[in-house]
Amino acid sequence: MQFSHYLFATGLALSISAGVVGQTPRRRTTTRSAPAKAVTPQPTPEPVDRPLPPRGPRAPIALAIVNGQTITTADINPRVREEVESLEERIADTGRRVLELQINTELFEIEAKKRKVSSQQLYNLEVSERVPKPTEAEIKEFIDDNRHQMAETDETRLRPQVISLLRATQEAKLSEEFVRRLRATTPVVMGGDVNSPNLDPAAVLATVGGKPIAAGVIIERLKPAMYKLRLSVYEIQVEALERTIYDLLLIAEANRRRVPPEEIVRTEISEKSHPPTEAEIAKFYAENKARIGKDLNSVRNQLAEYLHEKERQLLERTMSEKLRKGAQVRLLISEPRPPIQAISTDDDPSRGVATAPVTIVEFTDFQCPSCAAMHPVLEDVLKSYGDKVRFVVRDFPLAMHANARKAAEAANAAHAQGKFFEYAALLFKRQDVLDVPALKKYASELGLDRARFDAALDGGAFAAEVRRDMLDGEMYGIDSTPTIFVNGVLLKTLSAEDLRAAIERTLVATSTKTPTK
Repeated sequence: MQFSHYLFATGLALSISAGVVGQTPRRRTTTRSAPAKAVTPQPTPEPVDRPLPPRGPRAPIALAIVNGQTITTADINPRVREEVESLEERIADTGRRVLELQINTELFEIEAKKRKVSSQQLYNLEVSERVPKPTEAEIKEFIDDNRHQMAETDETRLRPQVISLLRATQEAKLSEEFVRRLRATTPVVMGGDVNSPNLDPAAVLATVGGKPIAAGVIIERLKPAMYKLRLSVYEIQVEALERTIYDLLLIAEANRRRVPPEEIVRTEISEKSHPPTEAEIAKFYAENKARIGKDLNSVRNQLAEYLHEKERQLLERTMSEKLRKGAQVRLLISEPRPPIQAISTDDDPSRGVATAPVTIVEFTDFQCPSCAAMHPVLEDVLKSYGDKVRFVVRDFPLAMHANARKAAEAANAAHAQGKFFEYAALLFKRQDVLDVPALKKYASELGLDRARFDAALDGGAFAAEVRRDMLDGEMYGIDSTPTIFVNGVLLKTLSAEDLRAAIERTLVATSTKTPTK
């Protein structure tokens, strides 16, 4: 990826999502952890999105039909209703922002040519080198102000995320100020409306210093952002809808039994739910010790509450399924389909033939516990497909992992000597120790040329390669690891079953497109 995408990718990551600093899992998986599941993708920190202007109430939208009764957005949580009703406005706002970010990127390129420097050098000079280091007071203030939104409570573990976010915020501010100065000297002429229906890819949306920006470029870059917005709204909508359906069926069952709903909850859930035993707590801790990162005594109460609530949710889900067996329930909403993206795989580490009908691309972080948990799953699934699948690995080290970026560089250095996958497997097994001396030690264990390896690692020979992967990942809408694409389609659920299903679907699809001889 060229540096021209840098400003766009950085700005898009800073402007689209309404995320929080803490870990906010977005996919279900088969491996358990505390308090989330072990293969839950680990997100990068993102700032809160700016609110949309206030507007009047909308007509209710039908969401489901339960025993002949229509459930609408008026029947679900008001905050969720607001998210549903404002979705199209947010998508339109994102379209405008993506166009603005592309304009800014073009302005950077034009100015770089004027100064006879590269875009990277210009950005470093005017933006990145001017980003101040956050003070201890700023870090503490941010943590205190946002503590209620953070899943992680250990300030030591939070610091890398907070520092990264504060720096990114300042970087965006400096970039915005510089772009304003550039706009004063370079003409920008706006063209068509980026949110026009049936937009022609050849339409010119803006001209920057005489260079046109075609709608096709913006349409492609909008795909992952639009999918992410639609999916996030769909997921909270389904959760709220399921709660409403459950309450409706519970009341109907209570009326049938002629008892209060609370009585059913008490007998079917409360009385059957019991606090976990010490043995259960110890077993869960042992299975998830690496991810928890604290001693058992310090998290005992938290784990007990988590396991107790988990049992209660299971009982509630069982009762919900029982209630639904005798009911007629039809959902009127469907999950958005992920876009097909052209994921670049140029010189990245890969296994399998380039002509394989299925290409799997994983963006990974060698310090990410979820990536380590997914590693054997991938290995097991891939070995059963032989030459039908090509597997490509790209880097996406998260800011919260202090050693992840250097580990990625080390893996690339191993790749240069033909030992990437062996080295990567070693990194996942030794995640607790990924400092530079350890990375060099692992190279020796694999019999790599240490002089060559050390020179590459110490000299940052592959730093730019890692950075390119990260920027590409941001362009593809990645905000967590591991993130996996199967022929350009995001794998939403990280499990062996879903990975196999995605491969099988893709094999069927590609076979139907292959003409018979």
